[in-house]
Formats: sequence, structure tokens, C-alpha cells
Amino acid sequence: MLIRTATLAGLDELALRIQKLKGGAHGLVIGVHETPASLESQFRAQLEWASQHFTITSLEGFAQLWAQPSVSQASKPLVLFTFDDGRESNYAVAARLLESFGGRGVFFVVPAFAECAPGESLSFYRNRINPDSKPGDEKWEDWKPMNPSQIEELAARGHAIGNHTLTHQRLVGLAPAELEREIGDSARKLAAWTKKPVDAFAWTFGWDAVDANAWKVIQRYHRFCFSPCAGAIDSRLDSPALLWRREIEVKYSPAEYRFLYSGLVDPWWSTRRRRLRQMLRVSQDANVG
Repeated sequence: MLIRTATLAGLDELALRIQKLKGGAHGLVIGVHETPASLESQFRAQLEWASQHFTITSLEGFAQLWAQPSVSQASKPLVLFTFDDGRESNYAVAARLLESFGGRGVFFVVPAFAECAPGESLSFYRNRINPDSKPGDEKWEDWKPMNPSQIEELAARGHAIGNHTLTHQRLVGLAPAELEREIGDSARKLAAWTKKPVDAFAWTFGWDAVDANAWKVIQRYHRFCFSPCAGAIDSRLDSPALLWRREIEVKYSPAEYRFLYSGLVDPWWSTRRRRLRQMLRVSQDANVG
């Protein structure tokens, strides 16, 4: 009802125009999961629409929000696409589509998922990636992971490979040794596969599935930390140490994704963003380093 009302009143288009006027100091990070071949044309249509309102970029390009704060205010806001868990459909469908629009994605990989034998990946998906999954509901594209060779290829093609914990673990309350394993060991394994630094991290599950101890370990290994908490990014106020993401799946209808891109839902998340900043003691004047 909210989406329908906003569409009929033109509020989503108004909000998008306001974002566009804000220009180069602002950006948006999109979080995606499955990108099955059956929805390739739908994802392409979303990217075509997004390219009219935003500049589709890469992690390196997005970092320019802080490295070059004098970016022209007349330019469209940047948008960075990120993909969680390391599904093969992200490699086969999403990466190629992004490249056709001149962008590169951040693929947050769970190494233990990538290393699953063919007969183990569905069980891993049900127990670790999506514990709420019900047998029979999943499609193979939900639970088939990328393998290390595909991950290495994506990195060679200019995409960023990010850390999504070693086993898709919640980080709240873990002991120091467990945090080192889930964050540090995972980063080292991904770096060995890609032959590149792993600059980005995204924690799993909900916005509050992390604590200050985990965040300190994350900061030792990564320059960018992405949260599952919706919000636009203002480089004058936000730090790359804590970045917001809007979950916008490729299966969403045009009315749904336009509403979410518009940012009309962001005020509902404002309390959570404030609590995360306070809990993690994120400095607003931190830079990329």
C-alpha cells in the first residue's frame, strides 16, 4: 500500500530528483542475493533504469567519494552493486550484466561455501546461508556456489571480492579466536585465491548481528565494512568504515525497486544507523586510509 501510494503521488520520482541534485558527494550501495538466469532480463531492465538516475561504478570508483571530495556536484550519484554469499549465478549472470553497463561489483564470498563438494552445498545452504529455508522451496541457483577459480576470474576482470565470514557466521558474542578464524582466516583464504588484497567486508544476517569486538577485528583486515542497514551514503558524514546497503533483489517489480532506490524507506532505518554508529564508535571523519 505504501509503495502504491508513493507511486501514484509521484513521491518516488520526486525523491530521486532530489538525490540527483545532491550529486557527487552522495552514493548508494545495493545488496543483492540470487541472480538466476530466469531473471536476467528483469535485472537488465533494473540496471537500465538505474543507469538513468545513477552512475554505476566499482568499489574503486565508489571510494572516490572520500579520496576526491571535490567531485562535481552536477554528476549523478554513484551506485555500487554488491552480491552476498558467492552464488554461481552471480558469476554467470550478474557480473556480465554489470560489465555491459561499465560497472564492476563487490562479490561477498563465504569461502567454506565455495569449497563445498557438489553433494554438500545444499546442506550448507540450508544450515548456514539460509537457515529459514524450507526443503523444496530452493532452486539450484540459490545454493550452487562459485568455485575458487571463478572467484579468481572475477577478480581478474576488475570486480572486487569481499569477505562475508568463513562460514556465514553471526559475529555477536564470538570469542577472539573465533573472530580471528571467521574474519582473518577468511580474508587470507580469499587473498590467496585472488592474488589481491581483500578490502571489503560485509557481515551476515541482520543489522545487529555484529558487536564492537567483531568490528575491531574487521577493521584490522579491511578498509570498507558494509552493513545490512538501509541508507544513502553522504561522504561528508559517513565513513567507509561503516557503509549502508539497501537490499534490492532482482525479483522485485519496477514499482518496488523504484520505491527502494528513491530512499523513502530510509527514515525507518535511521534509529538503527544511529545505534550502529554509537555501538561501533565510528568516527565520521575517518577516511579510506
